[in-house]
Amino acid sequence: MLIITTSELEDACEKLNTVKPKFIAVDTEFIRNNITYYPKLSLVQISYGEKSFIVDALAPEIDLSAIEKIMLNKEIIKVFHSCKQDMESLLTVFKDIPAPIFDTQIAAMFCTYYYDFIGYSKLIEQYMGITLDKLKAKNSDWLKRPLSEEQLDYAINDVTYLYDLYQILCDKLEESGRASWFQEEMRAIGDINRYTHNPKNAWKRIKFNHPQLMLTVKAVSEWQETLAQRYNVNRNKIVNNAVIVGLIERNVERVDEILDELKKKTKNIKEEDLLEFINIFNDNEKDCMQHANVSLDNYDKSIFDILSIILEGKCKENNVSRKLVASKDELIKSISGQTNDLFRGWRYDFFGKSVKSFMDADLKFEISSVKSADNIARIQSRQVKIEC
Repeated sequence: MLIITTSELEDACEKLNTVKPKFIAVDTEFIRNNITYYPKLSLVQISYGEKSFIVDALAPEIDLSAIEKIMLNKEIIKVFHSCKQDMESLLTVFKDIPAPIFDTQIAAMFCTYYYDFIGYSKLIEQYMGITLDKLKAKNSDWLKRPLSEEQLDYAINDVTYLYDLYQILCDKLEESGRASWFQEEMRAIGDINRYTHNPKNAWKRIKFNHPQLMLTVKAVSEWQETLAQRYNVNRNKIVNNAVIVGLIERNVERVDEILDELKKKTKNIKEEDLLEFINIFNDNEKDCMQHANVSLDNYDKSIFDILSIILEGKCKENNVSRKLVASKDELIKSISGQTNDLFRGWRYDFFGKSVKSFMDADLKFEISSVKSADNIARIQSRQVKIEC
């Protein structure tokens, strides 16, 4: 059922509210392009029980208030798969993100070791034995109207199977004893700040190996991100990333030299926006001076390698996906004595506690390689308390 008017949407939402479902499956279709900064929401798909519908978010004069109330209704669990981009697209039309959330990707990764983040179609095949053809409409133009039958089938299938997957994964979480870990993770995922990109963190997207140019990279990338958000234009329309790379390659560090380069390499930028760069540079300069001794490059790589091997083995042994536990940066921060998520909540119980004891020299690990029944070599680690 494709909904294109406000009255149709209100009727569909009224029927849903009458049923009072404990949970609904939700997905979105949206477009990211090289013109705008924010995604353009095209469709919102909902499934509950035997009923499903698709909301055309681009229909002329449609009021999405009815669906927003459902998304913000705390009595209804919203089931997504890999919800980050869905949240970002919904935030372009809603005042807040849906809550509470159940992310099937995260749930599955608490129950099975996957090398990488598990995709929706692979999860459906694993748990339901159904093969989805995700390639047919993967590169669809979701802004074009009318939508084809193929597009609508693709969109509705995403939530139909997602609805059935919810209970399967709920049961798996209970069986594994990790439901409380999962709930902790969902509370973190429900933080709106995860989906609003802070310009001060924009520099993390840029790969460079020159710590002395950190100030240049931080200031230019923050300025680029700030203006991109302000005017809803693609970052490269503000200043091309190639310009930032050029500044790095030529070791440009002085604010006046950077500003001259930005004036030369940017078009249609207001004078006050260019001058704003000076303030951003000065703020970053103060920040860099305060944190001059904090660097992710100053860590013992041999310790990192050891802990990385141990973490991998522990995750495989306990059937937990490593990417849920700690990223490379988080592991490095742990070695460097910096506070991070590995020292909080379920991550601390699972691995952070061992890292802390190891770094405090209270604990050592004995590592061995063993072959399982299927003749696959696996790493095993054993914690041994150091006796003085």
